[in-house]
Amino acid sequence: MSAALAFRSFVAASVLVSACSQSPGTPLSSSSDDAGATTQAGSSAHASAMSGASAGGRGSDAPAADVPAAGSTDRGTAGANSNSSAAGSAGAQFGGSTATPVTWKVLAETQDSNVYVTVPSSASRGKDAAVAYVESTTLSSTETQTRVVMQRFDAHGERLGSPIELANDADQRSNVSLASDGERYGACWNTATEIHCSLIDGEGRAQPDTLPITGQYATIVAGASGWAVAYMGSDKRVRLQPLSATLELDGTYIGPQIFALPSSRADGPLFAATPSGYVLVGSNDEDGNVSLLRLSPDLQSVVDSSPLGRSLWLSGQVIATDTRAAVSLAAPYGSFLLLLDAKNVTAELPISGGGKAGMDSALLLTDGGIGAAWLDRGAGVRRRFFPDGHDADIGLANRAANASLLGGQEEGSESYQQLLQVADQTLLVARSRRYGLFPGSAIRVAALTFP
Repeated sequence: MSAALAFRSFVAASVLVSACSQSPGTPLSSSSDDAGATTQAGSSAHASAMSGASAGGRGSDAPAADVPAAGSTDRGTAGANSNSSAAGSAGAQFGGSTATPVTWKVLAETQDSNVYVTVPSSASRGKDAAVAYVESTTLSSTETQTRVVMQRFDAHGERLGSPIELANDADQRSNVSLASDGERYGACWNTATEIHCSLIDGEGRAQPDTLPITGQYATIVAGASGWAVAYMGSDKRVRLQPLSATLELDGTYIGPQIFALPSSRADGPLFAATPSGYVLVGSNDEDGNVSLLRLSPDLQSVVDSSPLGRSLWLSGQVIATDTRAAVSLAAPYGSFLLLLDAKNVTAELPISGGGKAGMDSALLLTDGGIGAAWLDRGAGVRRRFFPDGHDADIGLANRAANASLLGGQEEGSESYQQLLQVADQTLLVARSRRYGLFPGSAIRVAALTFP
């Protein structure tokens, strides 16, 4: 199997915070200060296979001066004052995205400017969900405390119990990846040059961190064949490792000719489970152009890769069934949302926004199609629904290799978001900026609906 994962992803420079409360139902003016989210299947058939499907590839680092924060808040204000508190099912199809106000509930925030949190990861267990993140607290000019934290919540966005500490020795520049097999949660992070993971049961009890693997920046997923991680080895190549039900090594790793571009910043691979195997977004192209590779339950290539015609920038998400897939790839001043059938790219939607870092789109598999959502630059959430069998309505006719994303019809912000199916409710976990956990960039959750 050959495919090289070209990562130019920023790695999450970590810091977390315990959740402060905001009264449920308080409308949040999402001036790009609230974003978040993971991808899960929208039906019970997909739920276990897609747990943590898009946990990989969402990069972050300390905010740079040339990466602007969220844009102006003059757009969408009227919608924020409407009577709707959750995204309705009308509209969001191929004619354009629908900006809808939502009611946010806080999962984690802090008033302490010494606390810093990078990109979180979320997953659904079916009847509840959780978000995990790496939190760093500056104690003095020479001392920083870093820990991995997980917060559980229910289908209404209400927090379940207190934050759970999974580790207190995580690397400050670690990413965190969270997935669920429908019964437990699995989380992975970096400690020095090793990857450590932990299982958390349905009552929130975490086993001591385990699974030391030499490598960095893991993405953990749970599929029909069990747990697996994709990570970067010491040789900068991506490795695939099957795991047992207790997150122990299950045989040796698989080392396809997939590599990450040399960089001091990296993040987890774009790796997801499908009903019958896995998908991996990577490249064997020295220029970094990526493809989607379908893998068998034993992590071997089963079909030729599907070239996406785009490179991997700072972040991305992927979801897939056995016959369909969607990939969001950030690009300077926006992102490209690509739809695929079993083998080929069938449609591409360019989205403007996010400054030089680009922007992130949350993806969701449903029984009738694929949903996407992202924070508007104004006061709402934008969402699109792509019904099965209608990719030609968008198509590829206007696709250009060097297309500018500035001033496009679809617009978003420099936000981070994931979509989850929890019980019978679709939830958007979001943070409007990629960095920090102060009130303006708290990790929040809101209910959405898709047709």
